[in-house]
Amino acid sequence: MRQNTMSRRGWGAFALGLAMTGLFSSAEAKDLALAEIHPPGHIIVKAEELFASRLAELTRGELAVNIKHSAQLGNEEKSWESVRNGSVDVVRINLGGMVKDIQSARLLSLPYLFRSREHMWRVLGGDFGKRVKAEVEKTGAVVLAYYDSGARSFYTTHKPIQKRSDFNGLRIRVQDSPVYKDLISELGGTPVVVSYEKVNEAFSKGEIDGAENNLPSYVSSGHHQYARYYSMDEHSSVPEILLMSKKSWDTLTAEQQKAVTTAAAESSAYMKKLWAESEAQALAKARKEGAVILEKHQVYLSGIETYAVKVYSKYVTNSEDLGVILDILRSE
Repeated sequence: MRQNTMSRRGWGAFALGLAMTGLFSSAEAKDLALAEIHPPGHIIVKAEELFASRLAELTRGELAVNIKHSAQLGNEEKSWESVRNGSVDVVRINLGGMVKDIQSARLLSLPYLFRSREHMWRVLGGDFGKRVKAEVEKTGAVVLAYYDSGARSFYTTHKPIQKRSDFNGLRIRVQDSPVYKDLISELGGTPVVVSYEKVNEAFSKGEIDGAENNLPSYVSSGHHQYARYYSMDEHSSVPEILLMSKKSWDTLTAEQQKAVTTAAAESSAYMKKLWAESEAQALAKARKEGAVILEKHQVYLSGIETYAVKVYSKYVTNSEDLGVILDILRSE
């Protein structure tokens, strides 16, 4: 009588085949939601897509990243809250949005702290970077990687900013950051908090006279169509940061955690390459479409910095932080 059963060897081969196609292990696969405000095609999303694909490869399908782009899960402020309480697994936000809760982020957001982005990366790769990670983890999140977000500069609707007095009477859109609010106030303008996705509306309604951001965002957002004067003062170099909820992190095995950090590091390197390319493309596009770009040497930084550094005294509140800031300013 023919048995309607499979031999042990046959079953083993069948199970192996299912595992290779991902079907056998699907019950154990962990789906990680990643909150992102940018739409598909944005270079940050491209970097996140690499993170997702590499993580799937490194874990053989055990971990799958589902990118919730276009602010499906809310704005960056909501993302920062969600990653700490564990309602979202992974988020990407600008480190400047963490200044209310993270003292080291507040220090990093101080204007004119870094001479260049290379200087910033060296600082983040050292002891100060370890401090950032430790402070973030205390709030319930784990730092996976940093993404380049360039240097932020001012752009305006009616006249370029070349000196401090040019800020007088201007309403400048800023992130919901006390550092940025105080910076604009010290420079003589009025800070106006507007979410990133509503800046064009604010420009069209005449609610703001200017904003500040990096070149690729200035162009990709269409802000250059409203504010045609871009002054490359490069007052701030604050990176994007990829975070995982500590709750989600603690559910991973040691091997999975290693895979997450490896995939994140690879996506960071890829994003830096994309960013450099996008800056050159954005600059060319902005000029072609009528934007007036003032190079760094055309902005009288000494006059602006004199007022901007007054912000330091408010946020550098102890001798330890003062020593940290002085070390950063003196470092190569």
